[in-house]
Amino acid sequence: MSMVQLLESASVDGSPGHRSLGRLVPYKIDFLTTPRILAPATLDRPNCPIRFWTAGPVGGTDIVLIHGATADHRMFNAQLPALIDAGHHAVVYDSRGHGMSRPMTQTPSIDDYVDDLLALTDHLRLDRPVLLGQSLGSYVAQHAVIRRPDDFRALVVIGGIAVSHPVSRHDLIVLRSAPAIVRLLPWPRFVRISARAAAVTPQAQAYMLDCLSTLDRGQFARIWNGVSTAVRIEGFPSLPDISTLWTYGDHDDRGKIASDARRLAGRQLPRVRIAVIADAGHNANQDNPAAFNAMLLSFLATLPV
Repeated sequence: MSMVQLLESASVDGSPGHRSLGRLVPYKIDFLTTPRILAPATLDRPNCPIRFWTAGPVGGTDIVLIHGATADHRMFNAQLPALIDAGHHAVVYDSRGHGMSRPMTQTPSIDDYVDDLLALTDHLRLDRPVLLGQSLGSYVAQHAVIRRPDDFRALVVIGGIAVSHPVSRHDLIVLRSAPAIVRLLPWPRFVRISARAAAVTPQAQAYMLDCLSTLDRGQFARIWNGVSTAVRIEGFPSLPDISTLWTYGDHDDRGKIASDARRLAGRQLPRVRIAVIADAGHNANQDNPAAFNAMLLSFLATLPV
């Protein structure tokens, strides 16, 4: 589906430097409700309130989890128990125009999403947090790290490309044409197709269907502007030398995600670990949470205190 395949499809291989994580013990996660362990709060921001939640021991490693386009904070329900049990302090939030962070009175660019993230980390006085982002959330995290390289401990990417890499003019036109392409389909049909394309498991697909069903075409178009402004033909500045875990699902066909990850290894990011999550699509952390959590906790354990 061209409106959600950001770049040309790429297949996963077993190239050196990649670790493919198989399915461990499948288990069901409730992605449709907010866990009771989360404490809610609201941060006032220009043109949109930002709803956020915190959980876990204060004093543990801070980790901020940033969901993808059209999703919300519940995307990380399967990661929260594992992070908290390991002694980490987790922050999740609804990006502007998503979930409970509404109404949004202006169309946001990637800079607005980054400004919100930085305002939130400043508001909470987090101590060099780890940034974990899925898809659009990974672009927000990357831009934040580029803007403030000394303020963050590590970066975790799920299903994203490197914003520092150039994109072709054709790919950028396709990306920015997504709202116009969407208008060619009945909105309920687009919602169903998008939910199925985002994940491979029924529970993750049901979650995306729930999130998308709260939006209309106009809201989608506003959100998508954040995605389309996250990359550019000449690329953005290179990512700093920061400990990075770069992951994607082996069924993720959203553009050049696999090939882009391979370009990072040993080149732009000397401290990057590439992980292919087996039996998983674009929302790899939801499709195979056991495998993703194992890699995430292993990575966090290597970070200096």
